[in-house]
Amino acid sequence: MPTRSKKKKSEEKPSSLGITAFLLGEEEEKKETSRQEKKATAQEKTVEETTEKTTSSTKVEKAEEDVESVAEKIVELIKKRGGLISKDDLIAWAKLRGIKLSTLMKAVEELTKRKVIVRRIVDEKLCYELRT
Repeated sequence: MPTRSKKKKSEEKPSSLGITAFLLGEEEEKKETSRQEKKATAQEKTVEETTEKTTSSTKVEKAEEDVESVAEKIVELIKKRGGLISKDDLIAWAKLRGIKLSTLMKAVEELTKRKVIVRRIVDEKLCYELRT
């Protein structure tokens, strides 16, 4: 039984601390946690702001520029082809130049809204014709 009492005594002994450790310990811990929380929230805010700025400004501007430039290229192509081009030929032309299909179709929609080109069916194929 003496071994049990020795274990209990060793478990009950606190580690050696300074005289004012019990006063400063809680305050320092609170300060450190508040500092860490402030740093974490500040970092999260800056990350969110930078991602919002980059995603919203660059992607939208690039998409608009691409559609406009592709629309101009489509008009030039249709002029070279005699004023009429099939949709299949237009898609093949876009693939050769690395233009995305979505960008191509947005450009075609824009041109039809502005009434620059007209959709026609020729020999059971959808074609685009320059409007004169």
